[in-house]
Formats: sequence, structure tokens, C-alpha cells
Amino acid sequence: MDNYKLLKINQSIKSHRIKFLGLWLLSVLNKRYIAIHMDPVLACNLRCKMCYFTDDEFVRKTMKGMFKQEDLEPIANAAFKNALKLQIGCGAEPTLFKHNVQLIELAKQHGIPYISMVTNGNLLNDEDVAAFANAGLNEIIMSLHGVYKESYEDLMDKGNYEKFHAVLKAITEQKKHTPNLRLRINYTFNKDNFYELADFFKVYGDYAIDIIQLRPIDKIGETTYNDFSLKSIENDYPEVLKTMKQGAAERNIMLLSPESVIRNEEESLKVKTSNDSSFIKPFTYFYISPKYSWKDDYDWRTETLGQWQKRTGWNMQLLRNAFRSRKSLEDVNRNMLNYSVDIN
Repeated sequence: MDNYKLLKINQSIKSHRIKFLGLWLLSVLNKRYIAIHMDPVLACNLRCKMCYFTDDEFVRKTMKGMFKQEDLEPIANAAFKNALKLQIGCGAEPTLFKHNVQLIELAKQHGIPYISMVTNGNLLNDEDVAAFANAGLNEIIMSLHGVYKESYEDLMDKGNYEKFHAVLKAITEQKKHTPNLRLRINYTFNKDNFYELADFFKVYGDYAIDIIQLRPIDKIGETTYNDFSLKSIENDYPEVLKTMKQGAAERNIMLLSPESVIRNEEESLKVKTSNDSSFIKPFTYFYISPKYSWKDDYDWRTETLGQWQKRTGWNMQLLRNAFRSRKSLEDVNRNMLNYSVDIN
């Protein structure tokens, strides 16, 4: 099952009523519909300036903990049955966890169709890439904050530009042996690293990239880099996006990108669209870490996801949402899911 085709279908369905009726039916039939985003360890080896890991107080109080190896199978038994996707790494660096191969294998054993990993790549080597791919990893998502060395190593503090390229090369080579492995680049941009995108394919065009996501800077905490305004690049964004689209199309690369970066910067950086895909995010996005899982009243140690759904009347809540107005659902409408998906 192609996770990105599902995103495209979701994007094409404009009615939140149809979406919630679909979710309700999948939940009633005990089918797969959630995307599990898992931080197996709450730590990071870098101090990227657009990330909350640069907030020492927040890290000291909040970003602590690691799953034990013996936790993995109970988590899988509790939640993997209903997962369409498992993403290893969300708000921390998963390659600090030593049992990722076992986690990937468990996900495959439980039939999760799509397994990805988000990483800065600086701790990976050729052997890691091969082990993950052979275990069944479908996608490696590499985080990038600069096209060139100077911006990369400035914004991705403690990151090594040459190491990043070495990992891209290793993944490109590994794809020759496991062609189903995908390579995705997540490029987070601000007003200072945005214009470098015009040269993206000059620098990264030789790597076997399958997907690129352009991610406008968002406020995710107190960070060293704190200029969240994109006003100065609003008018130039369409032209740079056009260049990226042309380069992606020439190389059969899928591009995920917002059509505009114009947003109300005084209202939690909200973006209004006719699609509003993020209405369904709280009902499909399953986050789990050593400190938190899914909802405040859910504990994977004591009940399965299905048991929790029955206890809380989850299916009825999904059905009710199908009959709620768009206005009453706007509290969850943020810019993070309002991306155009260009499949080439």
C-alpha cells in the first residue's frame, strides 16, 4: 500500500463529512487507519537551531526517556493491528535507539504496510542502512536545513555536512539491492535558507531521491532561531516552487509542498484552505514515546487500542464529527497537513 497515494486521495476529498464517515467505517470494521509516529528515545545528537532541543530548560524537564527492548512487543501487540503506517522518529533522533531493527521486524510481522524512519543521518553508517532496509524499512526520511555546507552546519548545529552526503550516498547504493526502499528529503526553510533551494538539484541531483517535502518553519517551542516570519519571501515563493517542481518532474521525484506560504502569523501560523485535511489529524495521528501514548487516558501496558476505543465510545465520536460543521472543527486546523502532493 502506497502511503503517498493515500495522502493524494485524502487531499482530493474536500468534504470533512466523507472523511469522517470513512474513518468511522474503518474503525467499526477494525481496519487499519492510524499513522503511528513513535519516538523510541527522547534525545538528539544535534542542536538544530529551529528545534526545541536548543531550549536547555525544556530538554532538561521534558526530553528524557527511552523504551526498553522488552517494551517493543507489548506496544506492537497493543497498537500495530490498526496501523497503516509506522514512522520511527518524530520529535527526537531515533538512531540513538539500539533496537530499531527489532522494531522494524515487529512492524512487518504485524502487517503494517508502510514503515519509515526520520533522522538527521549523522549517526548512520552503511551497515545501519543495509540492516534497516533488509529488516523491511520502506523509507528513510533525511532532515535537511541547508543546501550548502555553511547553512547546513549553522542551522543543524553539531551536524556534519560531509557525513550527511555520505549517508545519502549509502542509501543510494542500498537502493540498488533493495529497490523498494525510498529516500525522502525533508527541507525545513526559513527566510535565510529559502533561496538556496534554487540550487537544490545542482547539489543533490545525483542521489536517488524519491520524495522531497518543503516545510515552512513553524513554531514548535522556544528555539535558538526565532524569526518565524515568511513575509519577506512570500512573493518569491511561487517562482522557487516552480523551479523545484520542474526539477522534481524531470527526475520523477514526488514533491510535497504548500502552494503558498502566506499565513496569519498572529494566529498560531494557521493556513486556511478549502481542503482542511488537518480536521482528521487528531483521529488518525497516534503518537507514542516513553512519556506519552495516543491520548491522556490510554496506556498500552493495560489495554489494546481496540479496547480503549470501545471503552471511550470512539466510534460514536467519529460518526458525530461527520455531522459537525466545518466551523466547529476549526480548532484543529493547522498548516501541517495542508500540502500539495505532486506524484510524478
